[in-house]
Amino acid sequence: MAPSAPRPEVRQHNALINSSFSLNTLEWRAFTAVLARIHPQDEEFKEYFIPAAELVGEDTGGSAYAQVKGLAKRLLNCLLYVELLGPNGERVSQPDYEYVSFITKARYLRQRGGLFLKVNPDFMPYLLQLTQRGNFTKSLTAEFRHLSSNYSFKLYWLLSEYRAFGTRTFTVEELRFRLGIRPDEYQGRFNNFKAKVLDKAQEELADTDLRFELELLREAKTVRQIRFSFKASPLLLEPGPVAATKLPLTVPVEPAAEPWAADLLRLGVSEAGCEVIRRHLAEGQYPLAYLDYVAGVLARPRKVKIRKPADYLYRCITNKLLLDEFRRSLEAAPAPAAPAPGRKAAAKKAVPAAAAEVVYPLAEVRAMYDNPGPFARRGGRAATFDEHVQQVYLSQGFVAETREGQPVLVLRSK
Repeated sequence: MAPSAPRPEVRQHNALINSSFSLNTLEWRAFTAVLARIHPQDEEFKEYFIPAAELVGEDTGGSAYAQVKGLAKRLLNCLLYVELLGPNGERVSQPDYEYVSFITKARYLRQRGGLFLKVNPDFMPYLLQLTQRGNFTKSLTAEFRHLSSNYSFKLYWLLSEYRAFGTRTFTVEELRFRLGIRPDEYQGRFNNFKAKVLDKAQEELADTDLRFELELLREAKTVRQIRFSFKASPLLLEPGPVAATKLPLTVPVEPAAEPWAADLLRLGVSEAGCEVIRRHLAEGQYPLAYLDYVAGVLARPRKVKIRKPADYLYRCITNKLLLDEFRRSLEAAPAPAAPAPGRKAAAKKAVPAAAAEVVYPLAEVRAMYDNPGPFARRGGRAATFDEHVQQVYLSQGFVAETREGQPVLVLRSK
């Protein structure tokens, strides 16, 4: 078997990033080395050869290779507590978790000087065919070379998922869960957790593209939440095995921008948001007419004015919240008849009554709250989901209903 060189980029489904597991430094390096050998178009896992030098660096002594040999056995016993996906490979608002072995076969070959690893096929939806923007996070392989603390690897991924937002906030309990920290670890004084986990990761990530600042949010004297703030360049998303390229923090708007992009920019959608929509259009996720339809729906008269129209517009488009309604409107629209000679053409018929409603399943609203879009950073989020529904939806005219046994939020326009 010919060895495969690592790619300059690695990808993970966001559900795997937010799963709960802890690996030691050598295990993280093996995990990253496997990811770097997976191509976006791969349909199945291969058996991957990882040279020992890629795991232990320049240390080629006998003790270093003994560590690699022992790593093979440890990887076979390595269980990840994985967030389970929905029926279409999507994340769900209240996921279940299960323990899954990452590696099903591992062997150390002394003459080759490295490991052969085979990944459990259960990880296929988390690592293969990751091309739909929004369900996975991409990072540069080179950035992980600076890391040695086991928690630094995981925290890098958690922050990289929010790279476009510049901030991410966790409760202390949530962060401990995501990092795979046992209940009996770093208990007692918060300073112990901060020194052994947060400060160490901050020191190491300072040498990467995700240098961050910490803000401890307290209730009385107790730290309840931790806010990470960072400035990181977005990564150019490519479908194939090409080198990842860093883009500038701000992308200037070209004078010859497409008319639809210019319209969205005037409505307050950012250039980064337009780039997401541009890729969706190129991938055929929705037609250009869908953008006009969404803008038209949000422009209809309503009792309560939408406070953040750009945020609503972006979320409706990229999350395809009105796509089914748009398709129904195309099916219901009658073909225009030619006017009789000498008579004026009849006025256009109004959009069917079914299209006068905006219906959001509460599960999708929860998913958007748990995974906020790029505009959420501007206005902040409510502390709880119930407050979020009240502030963002109910206060703007939505009403809660149950349809086909499922809770929904409905906005009717006159």
